Amino acid sequence: MAPTQYATGPHSVEELTEALFELRRDRDLLLRHSQNSDLLLEALAALLQLDRVEDPFAQVFAALRRVFSYSHAMLLVAVEDGSNGAETQLECTVAEPAALAGRRWPMDAAFKRVLTGKVVATFSSESLRSGGGNDAGFGTDQSALYIPVRVHERRGLLALLRQADLPMFDRMHVTLGRRFSVLVSHALAMHYAVSSELEGQRLKADANRSRTNEQVARRDLELLKSVVNALPVGVALQDSDGRIMVVNVAAAMAMGRTPDQLAGQQPFDIAPGGQHDGLAERRRQAFLEHLASGQQQTRERIVETGAHEHVLLVTGTPVRISGEQLMLTTTLDITERKRSELELQRHAYHDALTGLPNRVMMQQIVDRALETAGDGELVALAFIDLDGFKQVNDYYSHSVGDELLRSVAQRISQTIRSTDALSRISGDEFLLLVNPLESEHSLPVLMNRVVDALRRSFHVEGHEVLISASVGASIYPLHGTTYEALRRCADSAMYRAKRERKGSVAYFDTSMNSALTARMELEQKLRSAIRDECFRAAYQPKIEVSTGRITGFEALVRWVDHDGTVHMPVEFIGMAAELGLLDQISAFVLDDAVHALPLLQQEHGPDVSMNINISARQICDVTFMEQLMTRFEDRKLARHLVLELTEDALVEAHRFQRQILPALRERGIRVSVDDFGTGFSSLSTLIDITADEVKVDRAFVTRIHERERSQSVLRAIESLCRALGITVVAEGVETEQELEYLVQHTTIDCVQGYYFSRPRFLPDLLARRRSKPGSLHHQPLLKVAGGDAA
Repeated sequence: MAPTQYATGPHSVEELTEALFELRRDRDLLLRHSQNSDLLLEALAALLQLDRVEDPFAQVFAALRRVFSYSHAMLLVAVEDGSNGAETQLECTVAEPAALAGRRWPMDAAFKRVLTGKVVATFSSESLRSGGGNDAGFGTDQSALYIPVRVHERRGLLALLRQADLPMFDRMHVTLGRRFSVLVSHALAMHYAVSSELEGQRLKADANRSRTNEQVARRDLELLKSVVNALPVGVALQDSDGRIMVVNVAAAMAMGRTPDQLAGQQPFDIAPGGQHDGLAERRRQAFLEHLASGQQQTRERIVETGAHEHVLLVTGTPVRISGEQLMLTTTLDITERKRSELELQRHAYHDALTGLPNRVMMQQIVDRALETAGDGELVALAFIDLDGFKQVNDYYSHSVGDELLRSVAQRISQTIRSTDALSRISGDEFLLLVNPLESEHSLPVLMNRVVDALRRSFHVEGHEVLISASVGASIYPLHGTTYEALRRCADSAMYRAKRERKGSVAYFDTSMNSALTARMELEQKLRSAIRDECFRAAYQPKIEVSTGRITGFEALVRWVDHDGTVHMPVEFIGMAAELGLLDQISAFVLDDAVHALPLLQQEHGPDVSMNINISARQICDVTFMEQLMTRFEDRKLARHLVLELTEDALVEAHRFQRQILPALRERGIRVSVDDFGTGFSSLSTLIDITADEVKVDRAFVTRIHERERSQSVLRAIESLCRALGITVVAEGVETEQELEYLVQHTTIDCVQGYYFSRPRFLPDLLARRRSKPGSLHHQPLLKVAGGDAA
């Protein structure tokens, strides 16, 4: 039989189709011998799918199993000897079992016969047992079938073996093998032809993609260069020797060059302000050490560009690209940021009005001075407080006050030495560090110079302003070794100066220690009392003279310790106001009064009112006053509330009259002027605020039956209030003679004082009322039970 010619061109499918028709013609004959022809058709159908799989021999073996039964199957392909090109061996490329793949067999006569196109069936596997290694596992009595195939322009054969318990391969298998050989060879040829065409198309597409990618890469490179050059951040890439490979415009400008001038250069010799000896070599060594470390490093660098100085943030990062160690450097101009940081620092540590160091900065300055002070060296701290500065703001304006503070700061700065330091720590308070202080005796000279300088008039916005300053001073290490200790001592001395003679200087001494200690102890106890809610209200009745009945009560704050000790307001109210704690204490009184008023009204009638004292600062605090009004309004008690305001506090309380007073009137809350007659503007006060009640100060009531001048003043106040429709209350009635005079010689509406009752806590007040029924007018001359003060 002539060797089969395998088509490799476009007519391969036609030949395959012809073979299919031939098989169909022979099918009837083959059915008489075996059903293997059906299997052959199934194999053909499987082989026609070869172009759809990546591994064609996997499909060949699948088709082979449908046609033949076997124990071993191998595809042996002829390999050439590289020395002379002769085919000397057959190599197993695919096998079942797979362990046989890769083995080789010599080209004997039987194999050569098969390679010429013969299908051979043998009764033994001698040819296979002669090669492939001793561990191939072939038996001596296995039947073998060899089928020639063409594998991509190379010759080969399929070798099948049957185990001994199956029938041997016969002529029918040879016939089937011949058909299968044609099918396999044509199918493989078609597969490789299609694969070659697809590979060509793929290569062509790859070439087109490569050209497109090259164009895109070139465009992206140009785009990247444009973007990098447009960056406000400098970017530079250097090789391991420091030569610049990539540099953008910002980085080049930071070095005073252009990108073209820097390309391929080592920039170690570029120095701002000219070349420095050895600088280039030091920079090169630093570069190499940095590159070897592999660590990112960031530093600030100052460069001069023309007449301007710039601060650059330079970050160097060693990177490894394509196996090469490179240095990537970014440069960011942080000049504006540094300027902003300095500005923020200035605002954080300096007073915005005067430009002086503020409290925080001054503490740092003093701390440094104390740390560096040597043994035996003295440092002084002076607390300077302007006298009457509030009146300057109220009389002229706050703008005049601000300008005055600037002028004060400037005048003191001109008076002190360059080694000293002045700060404004709040409102009209300044702190002066005297460093160094030659001796204790030299301090008064400097302090008197400061005080004298401030006594001279100031000319502000066309006004001549005269002020003075009270100064307190302490010395390190005599009075303290820390900033806080020295400041407290100076503060204590300043308050002594204010008490004794404003516009003077006081120096801390040991006698102030006990007072300062007592003050600190009181402050701590006061804060603890607020935390533990130790404040209660005591109530003193207000008696109507004509009827003797109680028309109201005044709520007076008391501090009650856990052991029952009662502290009067004079002991703590001043400090509470100074420390900003007055609102919290007032809140306790308000809550107590809101609770007590309904109970007192049950006992004494629904029209009983409640008087509550409000400080000068509180009456102008819109938030506080709104909260106060809300407390009583929510309980529908607002029309029974009377706010007691001191006369001198109302003189300058313009905000109260504009904002607070209308809101009080709208809610029905009344206003009482307390301690009336002691202020310096009584008549104008009554006209401006239209008070509902005036409480005559006890100074005019004490021994009034013996003092004609007090009687005259009281008649004048009484006459004025009658004309304005204002209720008059006489405070501090303590004797029967005082009460008798008021009843017989005046038309005073109400009286209040120890003669009737001392202030008492609510439980005690209610208990006494129930134990002694009856209204006050049943008692002689309106007298009621006294007793101990609460």
